[in-house]
Amino acid sequence: MSSLKTIQARYTLIFIAFIAVIFVLTEEGIRHFITPKLKASEEQLVLGKVNKIAETILFELAKVEAQSRSITQTIPLLDSDTIDTVVPGLVDQYGDPKVFGGGIWPLAQKRSERDKHSTFFHRDAGGRMTVNTYWNSDAAPNYYEQPWHRAGQQAPRGQCAWAAAYKDDASAQPRTNCAMAINKDGALFGVSTIDVTLGFFNKLVAEKEKEIQGEVMIVEPDGKILSNQSSIGGEIVLKNVAELADQSLFVSEIRGGLSKIGGDALFKSQFQAEDGDDWTFYLQPIEGTPWLLAAALPTHLLTENSAGVLKTLATLQIPLVILLLAAMLFAVRQLMQRLHVLRGNIDSLSAGDADLTRRIALKGEDEMEAVGSSVNRFLACLQTMIADVTQASAVIAEELAQLQQQSRHTNEVLTRHASETDQAV
Repeated sequence: MSSLKTIQARYTLIFIAFIAVIFVLTEEGIRHFITPKLKASEEQLVLGKVNKIAETILFELAKVEAQSRSITQTIPLLDSDTIDTVVPGLVDQYGDPKVFGGGIWPLAQKRSERDKHSTFFHRDAGGRMTVNTYWNSDAAPNYYEQPWHRAGQQAPRGQCAWAAAYKDDASAQPRTNCAMAINKDGALFGVSTIDVTLGFFNKLVAEKEKEIQGEVMIVEPDGKILSNQSSIGGEIVLKNVAELADQSLFVSEIRGGLSKIGGDALFKSQFQAEDGDDWTFYLQPIEGTPWLLAAALPTHLLTENSAGVLKTLATLQIPLVILLLAAMLFAVRQLMQRLHVLRGNIDSLSAGDADLTRRIALKGEDEMEAVGSSVNRFLACLQTMIADVTQASAVIAEELAQLQQQSRHTNEVLTRHASETDQAV
């Protein structure tokens, strides 16, 4: 504790403690206020990247919906024979390879006296539109009683009812279809459909997995998988997440999230990978479709930017704080040196004969110089006082000398008078 007796030591300790408190408060402030905001921004950035898949899907489906709308508006204007001629061109009007096929599906006896009188074309192995009459045969069930047909009948005017993904012998690729109601003369005439293959999902997912350095999958609410996944490999489309949950923590998280997500809300959770890394998982609906988009990535990637920002702040802050501390210590040291000089000057004035004519040299007008000026004024006052005392002492000495002289004269008179008295006797 003896080392803290000096002002310099105490002030140095106070400055160091102050800087330490600033560091701690800054770190806590960053951790509790800045880091969460940076992480939230990073999450939004990642979700924005993932949502590009949803945007692409919606864009592709919007084109199909517009194409289907043109079919529903054209068909009521045509007679029955013309429909068979025009439908292939309407279905393939953009030459989009994702459009597997399509057609019109009138209600019973609406197009003719037949109960089943549909016109459906699909692509053959060479990519050409080929007529398919299966649904008009006696062996086929009534198409107007199928779920996809009923969904199309009930869909809002001019909008698609998207069917759950399926695959049949007509195509090796899973697909969905847009079912849209056809109205003629103010009454429901039937439904138009356009079948869309879902193979382009795989390319979208693969590109996005590489971009976010994580895992992505498109699924239906019942757990049906609509895209392949790099960490599992092989063809897994149309399988259920329940079948593959044991092979992938990501798929297992999807299975759990499907039971918890509700409406159009975003479901978020954390899980730990086999290598011990923490992962952040997201599951959200793709608006306007019956599908959901799942994504997961290492949590450290979400804090990578915030860590970089904090590192940059530290890189800038630490040298500045050190410079500030050095400047304060230098100022204290300079102050202490000037105090030592002042003390030395005062000590030299009181040493030896204490020459009161000497003065402390003044070089500025700050507080230290003010102290020196006060000492100089005190010395001047002291010098004047001593001079007055010296003068008074001289006067007193002179008066005493006169008194002594008068005393000697009086003594001489008294002695002479005594002698004269003795002689008279």
